[in-house]
Amino acid sequence: MAKSTTPKPFIYYEDLKNWEIVNSIIYFILTIGVVLACSFFDRGFNQLLLLFYWGITDLSLYFFLYRSLRNFRSYMVWFGFGIVHLILFAIFKDDPKLKLFHGQASWGLINTIPLLLLYQLLRYFSFNIQHREFVVPSKAGTTDLIENVKVTFVDKTILIIYMLALIGLATIEMP
Repeated sequence: MAKSTTPKPFIYYEDLKNWEIVNSIIYFILTIGVVLACSFFDRGFNQLLLLFYWGITDLSLYFFLYRSLRNFRSYMVWFGFGIVHLILFAIFKDDPKLKLFHGQASWGLINTIPLLLLYQLLRYFSFNIQHREFVVPSKAGTTDLIENVKVTFVDKTILIIYMLALIGLATIEMP
């Protein structure tokens, strides 16, 4: 007999899973490593490191952590990392080693919180339209990779909205 599950509310709190705790610890260590590296290494390496650091974070939030971020405790952990990113941006914004042709390599650090807020807005949109959580289309586009749920037009639209926001925020030049 199949196990019956009741749908979870939009905002719910569950204990963090072991992999979420390990993931957060690894990311915290990575963040410390990025800060230390930006203090000791040369200009080109620091620029590339920061671009990868915030770029991979912004992509991972949607593609790999979308299921985890439904749990408001996990969401708040990542929102905390977003606040850390704002602090790092404030520290790095005037660093001449991070100066690019069009702005500062640290500029993307301010994108984490807007993308997390967009994530919740897209969840809300999915709840109201589909009456379920959105899922991220897999490479084939028919089901998602993690939950094996059928992907809908709304899920694909949400993916496009998130990616356009990510690209838009990443290409805004710092004044």
